Amino acid sequence: MNLNFTLILQILSFLILLGLLVKFLYKPLTQYLDERAKKIRGMTEEAQAAQEKARLYAEETHKALEMAKGEALRIKNEAKRVSDSERRKVVAEAKREAQRLIEEAKTQLGREKEQVVKDLRQDIADISLDIAKKILGREIGKEDHKRIIDDSIKEIEDVFTRP
Repeated sequence: MNLNFTLILQILSFLILLGLLVKFLYKPLTQYLDERAKKIRGMTEEAQAAQEKARLYAEETHKALEMAKGEALRIKNEAKRVSDSERRKVVAEAKREAQRLIEEAKTQLGREKEQVVKDLRQDIADISLDIAKKILGREIGKEDHKRIIDDSIKEIEDVFTRP
């Protein structure tokens, strides 16, 4: 019976040891592992939430960047349109001013030409009269004077109008 008693004692000791192990080691270990698993799940959920936030933030940033690019392009096109408009206005104004200056110059040149022709006619008339007096040795009448002047002017005009 010794063997049976020892076997029962060993089984009883094993069961007590097993009970103690379950109470003092297995339950705290499973609680610790459960808590650790909860922490890991919580951290994983936080990481997923943070990742989702980052993705949303990246999308918002991308949208804002696209909007900014669109706005910059709109501003650039508007500035180009305005500058083209201003350039056309400046060119048109410069052309008008150049045309006005050309017209003024033509008018001034015409007046100066008339004055030069008038002065030249007078000088030619005076020179012709002096030459005629010297050649003829006498005074020339008004009719002769006019005829000589007209002939001289015609000759000079022919010289100036030749190509």
